[in-house]
Amino acid sequence: MPVALIIFFALLFLLGILVVSHHVVKEKKRRTEFIRVAEELGLSFSKKADRAFRKRLKNFGRFATSGGKHRYHANIINVLRGNRNGVEMVFFECRQRWGKSGAMDSVFYFRSPSMNLPQFSLREMLPATQLLLGFMTPNPGINLNNHPKFSEMYYLTSNDEKAVLKLFDDKFVAFLENQDGFHIEANHDEIIIYTANTEYRTTNYRPYKRIEPHEFKQLRSRVINIFEHFRA
Repeated sequence: MPVALIIFFALLFLLGILVVSHHVVKEKKRRTEFIRVAEELGLSFSKKADRAFRKRLKNFGRFATSGGKHRYHANIINVLRGNRNGVEMVFFECRQRWGKSGAMDSVFYFRSPSMNLPQFSLREMLPATQLLLGFMTPNPGINLNNHPKFSEMYYLTSNDEKAVLKLFDDKFVAFLENQDGFHIEANHDEIIIYTANTEYRTTNYRPYKRIEPHEFKQLRSRVINIFEHFRA
């Protein structure tokens, strides 16, 4: 093998090591910052989710694994847990279901015995994609006739349309129209609220941006406002 080719592959190998090392150091720093945030807020921290919690997540379409084990489901990291007044809250990062390599969703999970929600899913989605899903699935989605902006932004489905329409009243719909692309799924006493697939947003078309640890408190506050609407 020519010396020049050997040198080329050696440099390529070293470059790969540098890239991996940079990623490892970056993730370690990020984890340390989340540990600090957890301590400030009185939350517990774990590097990864335990098996029992991952099993609970399979109740949601976002984490359904009927097609086999997926990478986005397996990679759940930076888990912050808390329990206040009987409400369990878990925050974690998870690889996006559809997205670029390394893209992560910020997911908040709530469980409260005082809730008994109908099963529903709310996803921010382009109108063309909503139309396509309407043809591909037996559920065309729930259209809120009095809120055309909301219906263009979001794809809402449920097994109990009447109950869901009561939840999505005028005030709450107006609130969601001015939010930053939250996705919501509910199942009886459990609900997940997360930011996802920002490269496919219907407005602004911002590039993907992973949440920074110092942004956690602000995002948590906004998510709790949404959760409180469903718990009321």
